Amino acid sequence: MKTKPMNLKHLIAITGLAASTLLPLTGCQSQGEVDRYRTQYRTAQDQILDLQARLSDKERQIDILRGAKNPNQDMRNQLVDADTQRIELEAEITRLQGLLERAGTTPIPIELADELEKLAAANPELMSYDKETGAIQFRSDVTFALGKAEVRQSALPIISKLAGVLSAPVAADYEVRVAGHTDNVPMKNAMNRQRYGDNWGLSTARAVSVMKAFSGAGIPEVRMSVAGYGEYRPVEPNGEKGSSSNRRVEIYLVPLAEKFGGSSRNTPKATTPETTPATPDIVAPQTPATPEASLENTAEGGLTELKDVMPVADEDKPELYK
Repeated sequence: MKTKPMNLKHLIAITGLAASTLLPLTGCQSQGEVDRYRTQYRTAQDQILDLQARLSDKERQIDILRGAKNPNQDMRNQLVDADTQRIELEAEITRLQGLLERAGTTPIPIELADELEKLAAANPELMSYDKETGAIQFRSDVTFALGKAEVRQSALPIISKLAGVLSAPVAADYEVRVAGHTDNVPMKNAMNRQRYGDNWGLSTARAVSVMKAFSGAGIPEVRMSVAGYGEYRPVEPNGEKGSSSNRRVEIYLVPLAEKFGGSSRNTPKATTPETTPATPDIVAPQTPATPEASLENTAEGGLTELKDVMPVADEDKPELYK
């Protein structure tokens, strides 16, 4: 069935709707973010105008071919090809129309938000995506063994797929900020205390592990940063054995402030969910007071490779192995 092409009046109405969604952003978003959203719908507008012209030409071609008397096989083939191209043009116009209507409704580009939402929907046992904040969340109980910071082998394929999404051109202007969180169960395992010190150290080590996995999957480290918040940004009250919801790693996409070679070192503060209290970022684990601590500073100020610890034997008792 032939679809009626979008006319200019319809296009202007859509563009006006998209523009109106951007107006509230000026009070709470940076000028750079507002400009990005405006560029999104203006680009889509230009593309729709071009597609609309191509669609009109294609429909005129179809009308001529259909009206031909005694068409030969070549003309029939041209008609089939032209009709296929018409359908493709209409589908692309519909897609761009959707982008215009949704411009400014997500904190990150719409195409990127859609891909993240699809990936989370396909892997609900491991990750989730919050379309309001643009945050990706990994469940620590699935991503790590209790009391450990090494990413499980079973989680690496999903992390690699996420890295692919975050490496797309549409995400190039965003820093990947990885934040680790724990519950409030104190660390009692002596070897884990020696290795991480406390929940601050464990949360940061887990964030570093995810960042390293991203790096191994192709995201340049210059595009990433890490933070550890320990137990101090819970998303729900902790019980006697803590909370699996609070044991998590979150990934935020933050617009790059200054580019150098397509990346930036200076970025604005990441947006975090409203349910979390404002506490200072912890970007490195606190060195334990014990003299046998194994987190040693190098001459350059970085951390040496973390030593291995005994495997967790019973994941149903986090208070014993953390």
